[in-house]
Amino acid sequence: MKFFLFLILSTVYIVSASPLYKKCGTCHGVKGEKASLNLTSAIAGMKADDVVDMLKEYKAGTRDKYGFGKMMKGQSKKLSEEDMLEIGKHIESMEPVEQPKKIVKKKKSSAERLFRKCSACHGKKGEKKSLGVSKIIAGMKAEVIIKELQEYKAGNMDLYGYGSMMRGQTTRLSDEKIKIIAKYIESLPPVKTDEEEMRKPLREISQEEADFNKFMDHYFRDSKDSNETFKAAKESYEQHLKNKGKK
Repeated sequence: MKFFLFLILSTVYIVSASPLYKKCGTCHGVKGEKASLNLTSAIAGMKADDVVDMLKEYKAGTRDKYGFGKMMKGQSKKLSEEDMLEIGKHIESMEPVEQPKKIVKKKKSSAERLFRKCSACHGKKGEKKSLGVSKIIAGMKAEVIIKELQEYKAGNMDLYGYGSMMRGQTTRLSDEKIKIIAKYIESLPPVKTDEEEMRKPLREISQEEADFNKFMDHYFRDSKDSNETFKAAKESYEQHLKNKGKK
């Protein structure tokens, strides 16, 4: 009688507190209540047989749901069928939970990605005066943006002394990409500017700023990387100054 009682208690212990499940709990939660890496469903209450079947498939390398195949193969490769059954029974014994809501990360649109380079000077929402000189572009009409970018690209525009730099930025932009950027800028909320700020005269740019613009023009035109960043260009410019002994 004592032997059977011990056997029953041991079985209950295995089902309710499986040491083999400890690693699983890191991603799935101690009570199987989590969506692993915000992708899977909560596993609490799943049928033991289903768990075993899945673990066997992961171990064999024939399952790759959510792209977790390699990771799960590594986790299951040392598990015997008995181990899998123990884990399965432990998961089945868990109290089922309401499936956690998966947070869907909003992917950046192509317009946002294209505008990223512009934002280095103009601000993430087009709210800045580039280098403290240019007009604020947020909310500008798309047709105005298109015309100006095409003028910069052709080398016919040198507003605020930025012609060289802007030509370098627009060299690789197709007409279609220019339209996408322009429509995105038009969609940005306009920035309120007080009258006093509007009456301020535009300041002249220094020779150093003019040299900077010229360097940027050559940098972006000569670069073979279509995803070249403004940050990398600035770092290259700083190195250029050091080489000339100005820093």
